[in-house]
Amino acid sequence: MDNEKVRISKLDPTNNQDILGAETGTVQIARTACFICTKGSGRIMLNGTEYTIEPGSLTAYFPYSVLHILEKTSDLEGIIVSCNLETIQPLLYKVSDFNGLFLIRQHPYTKLMDHQVKMLTTYIRLMSDIITHIDVEEQNLQEMSGKPIRETVRQQIDLLGNSFMLGIVSCYAHYAHSPAPHSRKDDVMQKFISMLYQSYKQEHDVSYYADSQFLTCRYFSAIIKEKTGKSPSEWIVAALLGETKRLLTTTSKSIKEISIELNFPNQSYFGKWFKNLVGCSPLEYKKGKQGKEPIIPEYTSLIGLTPKP
Repeated sequence: MDNEKVRISKLDPTNNQDILGAETGTVQIARTACFICTKGSGRIMLNGTEYTIEPGSLTAYFPYSVLHILEKTSDLEGIIVSCNLETIQPLLYKVSDFNGLFLIRQHPYTKLMDHQVKMLTTYIRLMSDIITHIDVEEQNLQEMSGKPIRETVRQQIDLLGNSFMLGIVSCYAHYAHSPAPHSRKDDVMQKFISMLYQSYKQEHDVSYYADSQFLTCRYFSAIIKEKTGKSPSEWIVAALLGETKRLLTTTSKSIKEISIELNFPNQSYFGKWFKNLVGCSPLEYKKGKQGKEPIIPEYTSLIGLTPKP
């Protein structure tokens, strides 16, 4: 699966020895994930703050978060859902200026109400059922008919994944009425994320976003890196790459049309940029080749694009 997709695993007494290596010491989280506790309890230290894990609670971890599991009961159980919440940011800004991801970063731990637990676990069960049964179904399909079925199932999982992640964000809506105090750096970060998903298709240069807040690129970049764990260039690349994949897999637009829509200098440049990140050409990806996991930091220099005249 691509790194945008949802991955589901269960935590139970038979497989949770030294979770993530965080029981023996502090570890840095590499992926965004949510843990819904269903049984048992524990204490964790997340980014310097201690939280008590208990049934019906949700804990969110973002890349570069620092985690240490201080203690846990022997019957600790729950569901771990690895998902890139940032991929739904454009969906959030289509309906409101509610920055749910900012609130989740402020409140990585929250208690869920019963209906919220039911909602999230229903999405998880549906995704798990689809993933579990597709392999069995494919054995009964001929090669010619297998691909459209696989693509249909892929779209099902993508839509359910987005619904699940939007459900996570909705669990934090009550924090919007009483937001925690935040600093000038928090304001810079929040304004950048809001502006990014309104402008990334046309504005690819970090200077555009820094200038909008009357900051130097160097200071602006340092703030974004400090607050999110990613540089502004990485954010821009991630937004462009996510939209590129969406357009390639869910629309009939040509490669040239997509490169124009995303304000690349030309189709050739767009193709090289995409292949460097994903490992296959846009056309190959459109035809179903998934390529590799994108290693965005290695290619951030490729995003220094010149706007079309």
